[in-house]
Amino acid sequence: MKMIKSAFIGTLMVPAFMLAAGTASAEENTATATSTAEATYMTTAPAGTFYSDSLTGNDVQSSVEDDENIGTINDLIINEDGQIEAVIVAVGGFLGMGEKDVAIEWDSLELTQNADNDEYEIRVNASQEALEEAEEFDRDAGDNLEADNN
Repeated sequence: MKMIKSAFIGTLMVPAFMLAAGTASAEENTATATSTAEATYMTTAPAGTFYSDSLTGNDVQSSVEDDENIGTINDLIINEDGQIEAVIVAVGGFLGMGEKDVAIEWDSLELTQNADNDEYEIRVNASQEALEEAEEFDRDAGDNLEADNN
């Protein structure tokens, strides 16, 4: 009889421990969830901002060569704070053959809106030749973030 009583009490104790552990876990998860800031949302873009597609695919013009097109923006390098560090520009080649990517630091670019205020014109104080002679950007080198697994 003593053995049956011990087994019965043990059987009752397991669910009690599981309930206590589950309650503690739920309290821990609730504490974690409430300590994290909730998402905020926008309904329109703030003044003075633009979309990334306002840059990607656009030509870069040379301010030293009478605004000649000297490359096309293929991508952006964005830091963990969301700031654009550089643009990756495809230069050289013909009809997409023989191009190379050059990363131009964001601070080196001049962005202005065109006469219709519907597109950005992007200029850099460099010649086509200077960009073609610049060292090619190596996307796979260094401490790049692995967020772009495409």
